Amino acid sequence: MRQRTRPPHEEVPACDYRMEASPNEKAEKMSRGTPAGEAREPDVTGYRPLLFSIAYGMTGSVGDAEDIVQDAFLGLTRARNVGTEVTEPKAYLTTAVTRLGIEVNCRQILTRARQRIATGRQARDGARPLARRAEGEELARRFFAAADGGDLDALLGLLAPDVVLHGDGGGKAQAMARPAAGASRVVKMLVAGLRRVRALGVSARIAWINGRPGAVMYDAEGRVAGVVELDVADGVVQAIHSVVNPDKLAHLGPVSDVARLPKK
Repeated sequence: MRQRTRPPHEEVPACDYRMEASPNEKAEKMSRGTPAGEAREPDVTGYRPLLFSIAYGMTGSVGDAEDIVQDAFLGLTRARNVGTEVTEPKAYLTTAVTRLGIEVNCRQILTRARQRIATGRQARDGARPLARRAEGEELARRFFAAADGGDLDALLGLLAPDVVLHGDGGGKAQAMARPAAGASRVVKMLVAGLRRVRALGVSARIAWINGRPGAVMYDAEGRVAGVVELDVADGVVQAIHSVVNPDKLAHLGPVSDVARLPKK
């Protein structure tokens, strides 16, 4: 009987010759590690700052940027798990982040359009859905002036009764463990917190952050110590976001260590 020969380009099915390794053989392979000549998957975690800067530049939102980067990494993992060979992981991830950023922007545009229709308001060029930029920055100036001066009455007048204060230290910097709600409680925490950071030489500079009014906090050496964002609606502050997580501040410049927790 003549033996059939395979053309040089035809791939031999794995099931023709592959045999299941015995438990002893599997243990021996695991103890040896990756065999010589077998490629290891490259470490891609070093691309995270680059990917975050791309996503943040497209969305203007720290939260959306983090979600986009995480989804890009998950997509790469899924591709590898199904056997897809990714020879240029950096290019793969940056392309994925760009695509996801475009999708997020489209969703944001659609959401804002629906909100305008639901409230019966007509969109105007240059108008923001929650507060015009000039009005928002003016409210931010009044907010930080009242908090810095300890003017509780003025501060209460700028906050919604059910205002919520959020903190984000990322486990690397000192921050509140859980959100605080209620104007009276939030006012006391704000005044006490600003008093502490002022003693460390930290000052606030009014800025527009992630599409919201707020301030960037700088230490005495001009390094970024944190950011505070204000959610404004109906002329009052509905929520406050205080971010001191160094991983989320690096895109703004050199990061201060005044709030960092000791390394374990």
